Amino acid sequence: MRGVVWLAAALALPLTLPDGTPFPQRNRILFLTFAVILATLVAQGLSLPMLLRRLGLSDPEAAEREERRARLEAAQAAISRLAELRARPEHHPDHLQRLHWRFDSRSRRLGILDASPEADDAVSTSRNYEELRRDLIAVERATIRKLRDDGVIHDEVMLRVDRELDLEEARIEA
Repeated sequence: MRGVVWLAAALALPLTLPDGTPFPQRNRILFLTFAVILATLVAQGLSLPMLLRRLGLSDPEAAEREERRARLEAAQAAISRLAELRARPEHHPDHLQRLHWRFDSRSRRLGILDASPEADDAVSTSRNYEELRRDLIAVERATIRKLRDDGVIHDEVMLRVDRELDLEEARIEA
C-alpha cells in the first residue's frame, strides 16, 4: 500500500511550475520512486522466505505431515465405525470386510510413513501395488474398447465402465 501512496505522490507532481518552467528534477523523482518501490518489493519478496527458513519459522514439510495425520486419523475413525457396523444385520459381512481391509491398509501405510526405518520399503511396496493396479486398469480399459469396437457393447456402456475405471485410477493417485 505504501508503494502506491508514494507513486501517487510522485505522479501528482506538476509538469511545470506556475511560471511555465519545467518542474525541477521531476523525472529523477519519478525514477527514484519507481526504483525504491521495485527494490523494496523485490528484495523483501525474495528474501522473506529465506529469512523465515533461517530463523526456523517455516517448515516446508509441516503441511505434508499435517495432511498425513489427518488422513491417518480419518482412516482410523472409519475402522472404528466399521467395527460398530458389524453388529448390524443389514450390512453384508463381505462388504464390511472389504472396507475394513481398505481402511486398515491405508492406515498402516500412513502410519509406516511416519516411522523412518520401514518407510522406504513401505513406499516401494505401495508403488509396486499401484503400478499393478494401473496395469490392470489399462487391460480392463483395452478390453472394453475392444468389446465396443467389435459391437458387443454400446458406446454408453463403454463410457460408464470407462468412467468407473477413471475414478479407480484417480483413487490410486490420492
